[in-house]
Parts: sequence; C-alpha cells; structure tokens
Amino acid sequence: MTGLGRRSGGRGLLGLAVIGGLVILARLLIGRSIDETGDVVMTFGIPASEILMVRGSAATAAVLAGAGLGLSGLCFQVLLRNPLASPWVLGVSSGAGFGLMTATWMSLAGGFVGGVGGLLLAFAGMPAAALGSLLAIGVVWMLSRRLGTFDPVTLVLCGVITSATFAAGIMLLQHLVPNGVRGDLVSWMMGRIPEVSPWWLLTTIGVLVIAGCGLGFRFASALDAACLTEDEARSVGVPVDRLRHGLLLAGGLLAAASVVLVGPIAFVGLLAPHAARLLVGPRHHLLVPGTVLAGASVLLGADAVRQFIDLGGGRLPVGVVTSLVGGPVFLWLLLRRGSLS
Repeated sequence: MTGLGRRSGGRGLLGLAVIGGLVILARLLIGRSIDETGDVVMTFGIPASEILMVRGSAATAAVLAGAGLGLSGLCFQVLLRNPLASPWVLGVSSGAGFGLMTATWMSLAGGFVGGVGGLLLAFAGMPAAALGSLLAIGVVWMLSRRLGTFDPVTLVLCGVITSATFAAGIMLLQHLVPNGVRGDLVSWMMGRIPEVSPWWLLTTIGVLVIAGCGLGFRFASALDAACLTEDEARSVGVPVDRLRHGLLLAGGLLAAASVVLVGPIAFVGLLAPHAARLLVGPRHHLLVPGTVLAGASVLLGADAVRQFIDLGGGRLPVGVVTSLVGGPVFLWLLLRRGSLS
C-alpha cells in the first residue's frame, strides 16, 4: 500500500471512530421517560444516574453485538469470496432460533419429564441459542466434507439447506409453546437490544471481538491473498483449507454470541464490511478494525433511531430498523461501487 493509501485508510478509520463516539453519545442522551401525566415523552440531555446506567448497559450490548456481527460478516465474505455473504447465508441465525425454541419447549415440558425440564430451564434460553448456532455451522461443515469439497459454492448451498431445515423446525416449535412464551420468542427473533445483559455473555463477545481483531492483524496478508482466486492464494503460500476452517469457526462463534445477545439481526453483518471498505480500503490490517467500528455504529445507531419511532404498538424492534434503513443504503453502496454493472 502506498503512503497516500495508508494515510487515506488511517483517516477513514479515524472517521469511523468519531462516528462511533457520536452515536454512543446520542444513545446515552436520547431516550424516553414518563412525565407527570403518565404519558411517554422523548427526553434529550443528561439523564438521572439510574437511567444513564440502563442506557449505558444497552449501548454496551449494542456495540459488542454490532462489532461481533460485522466481524462475522467479514469472515464469511472472505471465506466465500462473496461480498453478499453474511451469517444468514450459513444458517447461523436460524440455528440460534431453533436452539432457543427447542430449549424453551423442553423446559416447559419439564413438568411431564421430571427433573430434566428444571435442569434445562436453568441452562436454557441464550446458551441454547448459541449451541444452535454452532450446530448449524457444524452441519454445514459436515455436509461440505461429505460432498468431498470445501469450496465457496458448496458452502453456500449447504448453508441454504441448513437454514431452511432449521427454519422449518422453528415454525414447528412455535406451535408447541404457549402463546405467552411465544410472544417473547417472536420479539427476540425480530431483534432487540437488552437493557440488562448477563456479564458472562458481554465478556464472551468482547473477548471474541478482541481476539478476532488480533488475529486479523496477525494474518492480514493471508486474508488479503484469500480474496484472490484459490490458485493465486496457494501460489503465495496461503494454507487455503486451514484458513477457511478458521474463518468458518471464527465467523460462527462471533455470530452465535451476537445472536444470543440481540437476536438474529441480519443486516449488520452485511453492511458493516462494505461501509468499512469504502472508508479504509480493502487491506485487512485496516479493514478488520474498520468493520468492528462500522458494525458497532450501525447497530447502536439503529437503536438510537428507533427511540423516535412509535407506531402505536411500542418502539420498532431494532432488527426492523436495520432492515428498513440498511436496505436502501446497501443498494446505494452497490451502485456507487459499480457492483451492479
């Protein structure tokens, strides 16, 4: 990379950091409260310490989940050499939903199967969704190996099959759980930022994101080469198969932890890498931290925007906001880069 390119990429990374800081500030200062008449009103400014702590907890969850989803999307895009790849392609989100639905149903059935249900209830919910995500990755992996190849096209096809299978399982289990529980599950499936999150989950995502950034720096040259054709990557000494296995595992773990926290929010993992490429360029020593910043900004920004949107049934789920805003933005990015020509 030339000196001009490095300076341009550095300025882009700084710009993403500034945008992220402004979005965090906006989320902390903008919110809703109940006035003296009992009406819900928008508030602007520094809130009381208790409210600030709640908003800070929600902002932390959004930042970590957004960073995890963005970095997961980048892993899958490099893995498949496909700019439209995302955690959804490999069925990770459907796997998480299936895991949560299964654990909930088995926990509710505990009254009929003795202590098993109570035990599952203690460990159900979010951890089960993570296991479902990893199960989806494992199924895709085994299907690819069974077919005798690990190329990107095979991975996509196996991901579509896996996603459709888990989606069918979700629809089946939705009819087996009570309506009251079903409402909470549907809310999670539409994407939501929790105001209070388990410390172990936030720590897990934070460690995964930091580890992902460190490995991205360490193997930046290999990631750059992996975006070329397979023969070109092998010719410069890149262990393509091992790199693919590592990207699949890293992307799966990051997506699983993020989906467990905020639900299957699809668009962040697709948009963040593209936004980062526009600002910092394609070299991964800058693209990896740029994607982390972009993913965090996108999800936290969507959470801030939804504070203003109430259609009578409460605030829109954050997953709906990311889709409504992100779809046109992503189309504009594609047109600007000439990807549709």
